[in-house]
Amino acid sequence: MENITLTADLIESAERRAAGQPYPYLIKNLKALGIDNYVVKVSNHKRTYTATNGEKLVIAGNLPEFECAETFALEEVKAAVKRTQDGLTDYPTFLREIGDAGIHTYVADITGMKVIYQGPNSEYEYEEYIPEI
Repeated sequence: MENITLTADLIESAERRAAGQPYPYLIKNLKALGIDNYVVKVSNHKRTYTATNGEKLVIAGNLPEFECAETFALEEVKAAVKRTQDGLTDYPTFLREIGDAGIHTYVADITGMKVIYQGPNSEYEYEEYIPEI
């Protein structure tokens, strides 16, 4: 794989190519760029991408900031994930729902093909595997 310098334009291009398709298509596009993982701060959508070569790119949040709940509600997290997987909510609504359920960050582990939703501290988390396409 050639060594590509991470830029916001590169990430946004991968997002545009996956628009309207299930989440695994975004993961496939990011993986093709050499992205190992990315972390999303739920309260404002700030993203930190890490490439397989260790390079990092931080993209500032672009959504109105809100306060995430301090109480972790696992069933509400699962329900919000299911709604977004089923195409019933848009991404800003999804972030609000998981934030209201106590999720503060999530990590898309592209190498491990899973998303780890993290609550207010490390003892509260929920994992979902990302299907291969």
